[in-house]
Amino acid sequence: MLLQKRGDIPYILGLVFLLAGVIYFFASNWPLLDRPVKIGLSMLMIAACFIISLMYKRSATFAYLSNWWLLASAIAFGAGVALVGQMYNSHADSYVLFLIWLIPVILLAVLTNYQPFFWLSFLLLELTIWLKIYPVGVWVDYSDAEEAFLYGALIVLHLLFFYLLKKARLEKIGFLALIVTQYCSVFLLVKHSLYHLFSDFEPSSVAYLALHGVYIFLIVRFWKSFMNDRKSHPFIMAVHLLFFGLYVVYNAFLIYIMMFGETVFFTGFLLLIAVFGFSVYVLQKLAKTAKEQDKKWSRYTYKFFVAVLSFLGTIIAILSTSSFAFLLFSDGEGLKYSFLFLGAALAVSGFFISKKEWVVVRLTLQVTGIAFLFLFAYWQGETWFFWLMAVLFLAMSILFSSLRDVLLYYLAANGALSSAALASLSDLGLSEEWMKLAFLLLGIFNAVLFAKRPGQRLGLLAYLLSLYYFFSLTAEDGQLVVFSILFHLIFAGYAYFHLAYPQSQSRLYKWATWIAVSAFLVWKYYEFIWKLLHKSLAFFIVSALFFLLFYWWGRKHTETARNIRQWSWKPIAILLTAQLAFIGIVSWQKEQLLQNGELVALQLEPLDPRSLLQGDYVQLNYAIHSAYQEEQQRRELPEGKLYVELQKTTESVPYHGTDIAIYQPVRFTEKEQPALVHEKAVTIRGKSRYGNLNLGIEHFFIPENTGADWEEKNIALVRVAENGDAILETLVRRNKEQ
Repeated sequence: MLLQKRGDIPYILGLVFLLAGVIYFFASNWPLLDRPVKIGLSMLMIAACFIISLMYKRSATFAYLSNWWLLASAIAFGAGVALVGQMYNSHADSYVLFLIWLIPVILLAVLTNYQPFFWLSFLLLELTIWLKIYPVGVWVDYSDAEEAFLYGALIVLHLLFFYLLKKARLEKIGFLALIVTQYCSVFLLVKHSLYHLFSDFEPSSVAYLALHGVYIFLIVRFWKSFMNDRKSHPFIMAVHLLFFGLYVVYNAFLIYIMMFGETVFFTGFLLLIAVFGFSVYVLQKLAKTAKEQDKKWSRYTYKFFVAVLSFLGTIIAILSTSSFAFLLFSDGEGLKYSFLFLGAALAVSGFFISKKEWVVVRLTLQVTGIAFLFLFAYWQGETWFFWLMAVLFLAMSILFSSLRDVLLYYLAANGALSSAALASLSDLGLSEEWMKLAFLLLGIFNAVLFAKRPGQRLGLLAYLLSLYYFFSLTAEDGQLVVFSILFHLIFAGYAYFHLAYPQSQSRLYKWATWIAVSAFLVWKYYEFIWKLLHKSLAFFIVSALFFLLFYWWGRKHTETARNIRQWSWKPIAILLTAQLAFIGIVSWQKEQLLQNGELVALQLEPLDPRSLLQGDYVQLNYAIHSAYQEEQQRRELPEGKLYVELQKTTESVPYHGTDIAIYQPVRFTEKEQPALVHEKAVTIRGKSRYGNLNLGIEHFFIPENTGADWEEKNIALVRVAENGDAILETLVRRNKEQ
């Protein structure tokens, strides 16, 4: 049966599409619904998800679904907060949005110990941090000292996260924290590379040199500990090795290029020898020290180690050998044929390396050789050479079918066959529909190969390629309707067969099938249903279909029990009440400002980006911002709160039968003062940060596909409260004759 005992998969898909529909319904910014109705719907969605969660909590069979609906309630809260920002034109994708969303999610993670809450918490935390550092729509230029402090703090923070998550047995989330740590470290050290520190030596260079030393010391210490104790996960080793390798490659090449210029290939060759020697030494040591109880550890270590070092070795080999070729032949025919010679020599040399400990050397030479052969083929542009490569790689796949390297040869053969077919059709002047036929034949060929070798690595690769070929057939490029229907049926039937009658127990096989089906649904959803229905309505229909599938089929094939932590509904109900109260209070405050604030008109210049959660919006640049920049040139305005005094001009713009006066900025002051709100003067409170002025009214959200209607709006109507807070009401157009 279709993934036996996992019939709840349609249920989770239905829930995902339901939430997608809700989010898109809000993000589309329907103008037909009033603000109170939208707020009521968002609050109803949050409460409904929680109530359904409580209902499932008492179920003997489906108790685990209570966690799913509780997670849906948390996601709905985030959508509700985004909706408030959209309706009242608050900042798009602001860090504040994700910070507010993060707080209840962390509390839910603690109360339920449900892992998806921890994953969501980490995601929201990262969005909060990075959007705080790099706000959307604002260029922030940090000084070296500020950047060093920020990234240093991020390194310490994420290292702390890594160790805390590891102790809490959330090691996989900890891996993400480790990746961020390494990214921040390498970013900081690459920007202040060893070459630049020594060439432009300053007092601050000592601190950065110390950071380089600490980084290298910690990597070396980890490596020794890893090889001796084997207490760390091999993925940790792979992360350290990958980033440290990129750090070494960048610094080595930069130093040599800046000092010796064109002969940079010497550095590459030396690095390549070092990588090869290091890989042979480590693999020999792993082979000697592996114990019976460490088989899984050794297997994963071997795979990660080989993959990372082969990747680094290939980068170094391509850079060094290509620079050597450029130095010898400069340009032209000689350089082109040097790629052919290098490709053939490197690819063939891999055949003479058979020792297991030399696998990194063999893979690096072969991948680099194949890359140079393809570079030559595309440069040469001759169809016959693509066919020649296809034949050679297919022959190698047959001759060396028992080796692991057969995957590399077979993948190269498929690439050469696709390129050869495309080149042949171009030479014959045939339409792209014939290319679909070529892909169909390649898909059938790979499907047959998988059927003959379902349990082998080559068979699994052939299956992945067959999915790719059949999926590519469904792309519409002006093909006949009958062919479009045929290709869609072929892919759908192929995917259904492998879901209903799986031919392999490999996780790669199962997950690849589901990913292909999901991608197909999304792809066709955009292609067809988008044109017929509103997107949110289409999401709701798809969601309903999946829920019906679960109740018709899935319940019979669902696990009868799962071990989940029992959580108390009372503290979560209090948290839910707080979330609803927050949305209600904030909405009420914004409504009061809209009803009672002084209405002023401000000149602006629009731009058009998009927010994922909140939909289309216009990013506004006011005349106030230009005046702020001019004031910055005369005197340096301080960071923090800033008050902008606006004075009424003789110009106005009509709005709902009333002439609204246009105001212009006359003074900026940082001193705390009573806000002016009367006919002749108004004070708006903003925030100055890194040379930018933030008024809180820079974003105006618009209904989907209405951007053209707002392009010529050049006046913003803004409500200003007595405390200086401002809220953007709408945009209007002021004609030149007005």
